[in-house]
Formats: sequence, structure tokens, C-alpha cells
Amino acid sequence: MVKVEVGGKPIFEIPCIEGVNKTLKNGTRIRSTTSHSSSKVSWSTNTPRLVLTSDTDDFDEDILSAFKAEGFNTWYLPYDGDKAGYRRQIEHLADPLELGEQYAIVAYGDAAALVLESCMRPMPKLCAVVAYYPPHMPRTSTNFPPSLNLTIHLAGNQKFGTRHEKCFRYPGTKDGFAESDLEEYSSADARVAWSRTIATLRSGFGIEIDLEAVVDLHNRLKWGGKEEDMEELAEGFGRGATLDCVPTVTGGFGRKELKKFYSEFWAGKNPPDLKKKLLSRTVGTDRVVDEILVGFTHSTDMPWMLPGVPPTGKRVEVVLVVVVTITGGKIVAENVHWDQASVLVQVGLLDPKYVPTSFKTSEEEREKEVTRLPVFSVDAARKVAEPTKAKSYELIPDW
Repeated sequence: MVKVEVGGKPIFEIPCIEGVNKTLKNGTRIRSTTSHSSSKVSWSTNTPRLVLTSDTDDFDEDILSAFKAEGFNTWYLPYDGDKAGYRRQIEHLADPLELGEQYAIVAYGDAAALVLESCMRPMPKLCAVVAYYPPHMPRTSTNFPPSLNLTIHLAGNQKFGTRHEKCFRYPGTKDGFAESDLEEYSSADARVAWSRTIATLRSGFGIEIDLEAVVDLHNRLKWGGKEEDMEELAEGFGRGATLDCVPTVTGGFGRKELKKFYSEFWAGKNPPDLKKKLLSRTVGTDRVVDEILVGFTHSTDMPWMLPGVPPTGKRVEVVLVVVVTITGGKIVAENVHWDQASVLVQVGLLDPKYVPTSFKTSEEEREKEVTRLPVFSVDAARKVAEPTKAKSYELIPDW
């Protein structure tokens, strides 16, 4: 029997044989080649306690790091195929907890199916369970305990269903889609599942996070336009953060590129008369989405919005939709969307009345029906700001 202890991590006593002892370091795992006949977990921290479990020795390090960044005291429990021993471990996870203390489990694959079976019975200190692509659901007519915060993620190739209301299926995916070290990984589906997972865990632990404060500081530094603020702005980005100004495909990846972008192509590059007004804000589990009305005179080069276009002196109004993703208090993605066609019309680069002679329709001669381009000028932005002050159907011929 070897006891492994790391500050802030559980103490887990693992039966082992000679030559199998391993060292447990922060964010890594330990596994015995023998069956787990007994276990003891001793949590030594007041932070939210989270058990990750799967059927592999080399679980995705990025996932472990992400949960740790979110403030969870994270421990990895491998499932080695011994169902009886694994169930005993699951059932005894709460043994060292005091009255009022709780823990949660995030399980993957075969381990997820066994965790779901175990938590069909009330486990008072288990506040949340997230199951990723279990190969089957518990064979029972009863429901999960109503006090348990539970979310199930199913891959698109898993054809069975469940009565549980928070069961999400991800079309076009295969089991493993949420783990970046697997061939089945799908980044878009993994991001959606991650948001739902974090929401479930926070609900279980009663955690509230002020995402608006992070975004407000970021906006103050970004729009302030001061070169000396760019270092602090860059520090607000997490590891591997991305910025994507979608219409112009400008931005960057990683803190170094983002600092370069904001220092060289943003700070001091916006017109001095630029004004902005927040029209709406939607705050989610790990995202903040802002609608911002921006107005300015195109009097300077604007590499992020109009790269390669010299100042035109034209007045521009456009609505930005900014989607900011936050992990562990750091911004890991910022996507900025706007109506580029409207901007090009306003600066004189696009004429709505000009239909190229090369334009052809799939049905012969129907190109003659097209008398203008389906784009608008400043009215597109003003209608978002004042929805009732402009018509919505001017471009629909048969309205």
C-alpha cells in the first residue's frame, strides 16, 4: 500500500505491487495495475472538490488544466476495468467530508456509465455530475435524485436517448469529441459542451462568477487607446488566447501576437471622434456578448476594420457584436463581428446600385431581376439601435 499526498489534492491509498509505485504531481494521475480493493480520499482544501474520471492513464492534460484554472481542486481517478472495485471507490469518495461539504464528478466514456449507475442512489454530498458519452444509460425505470445537478453529453453516433432534461446530443460527432488529444476531437462541439459543464458545476457548488468585471476592464484598456495600457491588456489574456475580427480576418493567436496587434494596429489607430454605445449585453456561463453601436469619421487608417484602405473622411456607423470567452478569469477568445458590407457602402467602396455584369443566376435570364445589391448603408446600424424607426422589408420584393 502506498500513500500519495499533494497539498490541496486528495490523499488516495492505492494497493500496488513492487515496481508499480508512481509519484502523483499536480495535474497528473496515478494508477495501479492491480484491482483497487480499498481506497481513502482525504480532501485538504476548502476549494470546490472535483473528481475527473476516465478509462485511460494519459487523460487530456488541457482539460485538467482548464478545470484547475476555473478554481476546482481537481483529482483524477482512472477506471481500469475492475467494475466492482471502481464502484467502491465512487461510493467512498465522500467518506472524509464533513457536514455541509460537497464534491462533484466529471466522467468520460465507460467510467461515465458506471458513475451514472452509482448516482441513481442518493449520495447527499455529491452536488453535481457531468457524464460525457457514456456507452449506455442506467437500466432502470427510476429517475436520478432531484437534488443532483446532472448534465449528460452524447455524441452524434450514440443512438440511444434518455429522459433526463439536460441530456445534449452533438450531431456529427463521435464519442471522444470533447478530448483534444483524440482524433474524434471537435473544437466547436467541445466548447459548447464545456460551457454546459461549467454551468452544471457552478450550480451544484453555488458558485457565482463576475464575468462582467473582466470584460469591463478589458474594454477600458482596449478602447482607451493608450500604448502604455497594452501590456496590462495582454496580461488579461489566457494561454493560447485568440482574437478574430471576423470580416477582415485580423487579430492573432497567443499573448505575444495579441500584444503586437493591439499595440501596432489598434492603439492610436482609431479615429479621435470615435464614439461607442452599449446596446445590449448577454452574460452566460463563460461568455459575455456585447452589441455596441460605433460611430466615427474615417479620418485615420483602421487596420482592423478597413485594412489597406486610406482615410476617406466619410462618416460611418456600425454595430459590433463582440463575443468574449473567459476561463479562470482570463480571456481565451474574443470574436468581433460586424456588417462589413454596410461599412464599405458608407466609405464609398461598395455601390448598392451596381450589379456586376458578370453576375449570373442558375435559372436563365433571372439575373435581370436583380436591380441592386441586398445591402444597406447606415440604416442597418440605426435600426438595431432604434428598432421601430426603420422599415424591415424594403429589400423584399413581394412584401
